[in-house]
Amino acid sequence: MSSEGGEPLDELKRLREENLYLRAEIENLKKLMAKEVEVVRRAEAEKLLLNMVLIYEEVERAYESLLSNSDTKQVLEGINMLLKEMKKLLAELGVNPIETLGKKFDPFVHEAVGFVERNDVEDGTVVAEISRGYEYTGKILKPPRVIVARRSQT
Repeated sequence: MSSEGGEPLDELKRLREENLYLRAEIENLKKLMAKEVEVVRRAEAEKLLLNMVLIYEEVERAYESLLSNSDTKQVLEGINMLLKEMKKLLAELGVNPIETLGKKFDPFVHEAVGFVERNDVEDGTVVAEISRGYEYTGKILKPPRVIVARRSQT
């Protein structure tokens, strides 16, 4: 009888040990995943930083060229090339400019820095962009600063 009574207790003990083992496995997997996520995050950050360093060096060369070169057209072409490289990098990273001109003012997207009376466009239409805004994965990274049309009161 003691052997029959011992079997359920042995089974319970085995199940508890298995449960502890599985919990430890889950914790180890969580730690491993966290390390892997950090490795990927670091690699992406390094890639971004390398691109920023390369662009910084180009801007630095353009600045030095401005100091020593009287050929303004050549310097402007170099700066234009830098702007194109930066725009391409931002697009590759998923950073996109927010279209504003002619759009309806949205306080959740735009930052109104001024208003102008205009009757040739609908009330609340963005008529000028003071500084460009950007979005990243559907989130506003930097709101565009805009001028908004108002109907004249007369």
